Amino acid sequence: MAGGRKNLKLQFSQPTQIQATAVIARSEHEKSLYRRHCPRGDGHVHVLGQPRFDHLMEALSRPVPGWLSDAIGGRCAILWNSHFSFGKSCSHGGNFSTFDLLGPELLELVISRREQLCLIWRPHPGLFPAIVAEGLLDQDEVSTLREELAALGMVLDESADHADAFNASDALLTDVGSFLLEYLATGKPILSLVNVEGEPFNEEASRLVAHYARASTSAEVAGFIHLVQSGAVDVTGLEHALADHLPMLDGFAGQRVAQLMLELCGEISSSARPSRTKRGAMKVDRKLGDVRMKPGSTNSPTCIPPVLDKLMVGLRSLRAEKAEQPGWEKAVRRRLNGLRVSLGEGVKRHPGLMDLARRLGKR
Repeated sequence: MAGGRKNLKLQFSQPTQIQATAVIARSEHEKSLYRRHCPRGDGHVHVLGQPRFDHLMEALSRPVPGWLSDAIGGRCAILWNSHFSFGKSCSHGGNFSTFDLLGPELLELVISRREQLCLIWRPHPGLFPAIVAEGLLDQDEVSTLREELAALGMVLDESADHADAFNASDALLTDVGSFLLEYLATGKPILSLVNVEGEPFNEEASRLVAHYARASTSAEVAGFIHLVQSGAVDVTGLEHALADHLPMLDGFAGQRVAQLMLELCGEISSSARPSRTKRGAMKVDRKLGDVRMKPGSTNSPTCIPPVLDKLMVGLRSLRAEKAEQPGWEKAVRRRLNGLRVSLGEGVKRHPGLMDLARRLGKR
């Protein structure tokens, strides 16, 4: 999803992507990014859809697991996907996260409405290690935090598969990442959390999020959640986004990829490749549906438990410290980081330089 020179090189200009016999793309938009950013172009890129969406659509048709539905308890469920790049070391480059910028107020909002709202928090796997690395909590406190969140009625989803959280939730709040695309398959409302000083979107992602709600302030996040609870979110733009960015969501991507592999090996002709017309595209219910809320529930503020409070205080302190950094200092650091990345990419493409760098690193 992310743009910028570093990210576009990592996404479209790695040795494997350049030298591969075939690259599988999910849409013509993704293929066009190879045409612009891959040194080899897009002649080896095939738009077949992606097999992981076959799995996702199958998973979305299954009932929500009992443990998750019991934890939600009939409340409106908001899925929150937070990126790990919130620390001071990220302020000069790959700064995708709004965790420190929006997280404390979001947590306070959910706690104050905990009888009506269930937060399904699915953090990036690198988030808790980053919290420890920043000195906000230690490992024991992270364990206690998990217990505190459960006691407050939140669901901390660290499971291997995100499909259940997708299925159980009523809407998504997410930093820049793959969930901006994948959650689209559910047809449910999406709020893109924007770090105004972070990395830009790439071209396809910019077109994608134009169909979504966006927020860079806590007030905007609260307004979106209110619309979700009241069933008033406008999801008409999602149909256009689905057609443009996931056009082959029919459950046969895996078969098309397998057939292409056989075709490239000379085993079959291209006419034998399965057609997307073999079965119609899976239907997605784009209606938000009735707001799930316990009868007679009211906002019920509570005392924030100690470890969560410590984390929230630390995040507010961190964002204040980052805000005090001069703009010129951030710009210089981003420039130096960009040069370092370009140098690293150049070395990777020359085995002799790579070997020299290794030997120098051992001295």
